[in-house]
Amino acid sequence: MPEKPVKAEPKRDEVELETQMIMRMPLEPARILREAIQTGANNLKDRLTIRLDNDLRYGEVRLDHWLLHAKVVDLPTIVESLKTIDNKNFYKTADLCQLMICKEEPDQPSAEEESPNKNKKKDPNKVDKKFLWPHGITPPCKNVRKRRFRKTLKKKYVEAPEIEKEVKRLLRVDNEAVNVKWELITEDEDPNKSISDSKHDGNAPNKSPTKGNKKSHANKDVGEHDIFGEEV
Repeated sequence: MPEKPVKAEPKRDEVELETQMIMRMPLEPARILREAIQTGANNLKDRLTIRLDNDLRYGEVRLDHWLLHAKVVDLPTIVESLKTIDNKNFYKTADLCQLMICKEEPDQPSAEEESPNKNKKKDPNKVDKKFLWPHGITPPCKNVRKRRFRKTLKKKYVEAPEIEKEVKRLLRVDNEAVNVKWELITEDEDPNKSISDSKHDGNAPNKSPTKGNKKSHANKDVGEHDIFGEEV
């Protein structure tokens, strides 16, 4: 009996992960590549080669006698790619988030790129602006990054006057309601906190828990004028 061929198990170092991206080429190379894919050409691997640099942003694409300069940019949103066999059931294969732009001539560096600022420190986790594609993959999504996305908030902390203004606005909204109940609750006096406060203020005596309870009970009758200095 003939021996069955033994399949060699792939090593962990030789595993190739599938990655997908949208490739945008000039009209004539795009037409030739589309026809080769639709007809199922067997020599497509020999005709098409894609090589990227170590930064995975620039590279070269060779198709037959064309040599194209490629640049990989990030799309504004993620697009799902689906695959079907019977035109009825669709299977998700990947998330498309990058676009490879192929041109016959390389992009000329701008004036900002030619004169880099030495004082500015680049964040390794932040993508450079020249790699952020402003458009989508369809004509209605032109300049979609500026038209539909809000800018990232730079303000990390909210100032106290803005918080007080927001509280007053919420109280004005409560006044328009049919029935509103509110209550001021003070935290119980912490003995450790009172001792630390007495060290800073030499005349501040230690407060007992019973006085703290009376104080919290008395704060229920505090008016709006005592809290905000004016009526809301």
